[in-house]
Amino acid sequence: MQTGVLLGLSAALLWGVADFCARGASRAAGTFRTLLVVEIIAIPAVLLLAAPFGLVTLRAEQWPLILAAVLVGLIILGGAGLLYRAFAIGKLALVSPIASAFAAVTALLAIAAGERLAGGVLLGVILTLVGVVLASSSSGAAPTAETKPDALSGRMRTFAPGLLEAIGAMLTFGVGYWLLDFIVPTLGGVTTAFIAKVGDLIVLGGAALFLMWRAPRKTQPESRLVWPFWLWVIPTALLDTAANIAYNIGIATALTSVVVTLSSLFSAVTVLLAWIILRERLARLQWAGVLTILLGVMLVNLRL
Repeated sequence: MQTGVLLGLSAALLWGVADFCARGASRAAGTFRTLLVVEIIAIPAVLLLAAPFGLVTLRAEQWPLILAAVLVGLIILGGAGLLYRAFAIGKLALVSPIASAFAAVTALLAIAAGERLAGGVLLGVILTLVGVVLASSSSGAAPTAETKPDALSGRMRTFAPGLLEAIGAMLTFGVGYWLLDFIVPTLGGVTTAFIAKVGDLIVLGGAALFLMWRAPRKTQPESRLVWPFWLWVIPTALLDTAANIAYNIGIATALTSVVVTLSSLFSAVTVLLAWIILRERLARLQWAGVLTILLGVMLVNLRL
């Protein structure tokens, strides 16, 4: 039990700081470059951390599941792209908790598939969805450039910058992590993560080559991969990889319910860093939504 607690809290801390760093990388060089470089760094990091423990194993007869892991990895990559975009244009203290509410989406899909969940989990789903609605409110926020009157309706914008992207990440992650439940028990968590990252890198690398080939040389933008970007993206990749390793080792060696519930606190770490370092301020109703989301996510994760 002590091992599970340690690994769960480690994953939460690592993921929380990784999201904070991802904000800096996304704002320095954009979403696509951040995703691409993170995968380039993450693959050797996974091998370095997991291979010595024999946690990455591949067998030719498992190719259908390997292909499925690649496809699910691409779904989760789409969620990561939306999340990094939300980090780049929105408030970290707002968008991170909303994205972390993907656990409620996963739980709803499990219910739709016939799984019977405890009453506390259903309460967690309700609290999470209510929290998203509260956090999405712009009530009480001072008018800014992002909330200027809409040209068509003459009303103030309903959504804060990055909010829709965070909700999209929540939905995408919810579907992706639900599908992982059909793959991880056979392939293993670390092997599944490694396969997904290789697939992500192939797709992102192919897209980068295509964009370079299509864009005329004279119109190609200058590289923005300057030192502030590397200062953010390297810890993003390493911390995220280490968090995945800690999480997967944790659920393999301790009670899953303990590890998942504690690791879900990663958003609280991100919110705390945004509040202390970035001095981000939200309206009271939005703070109430953030706290409601965090409570709901913890209750939802107790289903495991």
